[in-house]
Amino acid sequence: MTGLVEFIKDHFTSEIALFLISMLPLIEVKGAIPIGFVMGLSVFKTYGISFVGSTLPAIFILIWIKKVFSLMARSKSLRKFVGKIVDKAHRKDEKIRKYEYLGLFVFTALPLPGTGVWMGSLIADLLDLDKKKAFVTIALGNLLASFQMLIFSSIIF
Repeated sequence: MTGLVEFIKDHFTSEIALFLISMLPLIEVKGAIPIGFVMGLSVFKTYGISFVGSTLPAIFILIWIKKVFSLMARSKSLRKFVGKIVDKAHRKDEKIRKYEYLGLFVFTALPLPGTGVWMGSLIADLLDLDKKKAFVTIALGNLLASFQMLIFSSIIF
């Protein structure tokens, strides 16, 4: 993942690089906002670009992840990988299952490893939550996570 981040930073303008970096799983706003500060981008650019970039994948995940996983599972070598991802999502879905959209919001809003847009979107889809409501909930949770990271990063940088 580090090599991909370096490649993006070296081949794109700072704004486009930050946008692409924020779209990556595991990095999302948790990594993009500190990177934006290190790149020297303004607070507003860093916040806006990181939020939009990290929220965008939710649309595609909510719409297509089951189809993509179904296609991937046809391959013997990818079946195990898909199984691991789905198992990880199911291990984290208990609170979301219990509280549905409130749980999804809190899960997405916590800027901790293993939480965020990618995993929240996957869990929402696996639980068959309404896609539009799930997207709005995930976006609002990500808005709060972005704000928390902005505050934290501005203290550090």
